[in-house]
Amino acid sequence: MIWNILDFILHETLLQLRRERLIAIATISTVAVLMMLLGAILLFLFDVNLNTNRILGEMEIWACFDEGVPREQAEAEVEKVGKWPSVRSARFVPKEEGMKWLRTQLPSSEALKAIGNPLPDGVRVRVKDPKELAPVAQRLERLDAIASVVRSDDVFHRAVRLKRAITWVTAIVCLLVAVAGAFIVHNTIRLSLHARWREIYIMQLVGATRATTAAPFLLEGAVHGLLGAALAACVLIPIHMYLASIAAGPPGVVVLAPDETMIRFAAALLVSGAVLGMVGAGLSIRRHLRHRREWQP
Repeated sequence: MIWNILDFILHETLLQLRRERLIAIATISTVAVLMMLLGAILLFLFDVNLNTNRILGEMEIWACFDEGVPREQAEAEVEKVGKWPSVRSARFVPKEEGMKWLRTQLPSSEALKAIGNPLPDGVRVRVKDPKELAPVAQRLERLDAIASVVRSDDVFHRAVRLKRAITWVTAIVCLLVAVAGAFIVHNTIRLSLHARWREIYIMQLVGATRATTAAPFLLEGAVHGLLGAALAACVLIPIHMYLASIAAGPPGVVVLAPDETMIRFAAALLVSGAVLGMVGAGLSIRRHLRHRREWQP
């Protein structure tokens, strides 16, 4: 019995796709454009999160030791800081290294030779979680050997706020695109329902349930969304892989998602397309069954 129902559903779906080839092609093409836009937005959001997390993970706390602190004591303090639970690494920076870095950054570095090396010894601290920047900086400030701390938690909070704003904006745009895709499939299924209402009425008279009647249209909507998402994936994935190969070269400022994640992205895009198609078809079927009482068993 169930195999007969499945055979009927597949036969009706394929028959409708063959009958309305032009409408199906137009719907699939439009859904493909929308899924391409949706996929591009999702890839952009994923890449933004990837780069934001990378930048936040590389943020450091710079602390300067008091000039009266011996170097041996400063190195011992750095070793203790490196053992803190929230600290990923703590590196002692002698004042000679700091002066060498300063000369590479300033164009008029020759003028620095006349004043000697006024820089103190310091320490560069990296934390395991960027959220620990402020607590670690406060703990460093309480050490007697530390003269000053250059805090970067303000930069962290700004980066987090920017990331949150980008996430909300992209989420709203994705929602609008998804609604547009479901609305397109909804209109296509409405045309099919109007064209076949007599057949559906006869099916109801001979005992077909609402689920059996609606299943071909739900499957048709899923096919529209699935094929549109497949076309979008065939366009987006090669473009993103090409851009990722360019970004992998020097200077390496921007990092894009690796090629391995594109398989999961394609699967998520296909599932999203099928779900959007089924949602659009379900809305159309529900509306027509509500307005045409003769369709209800």
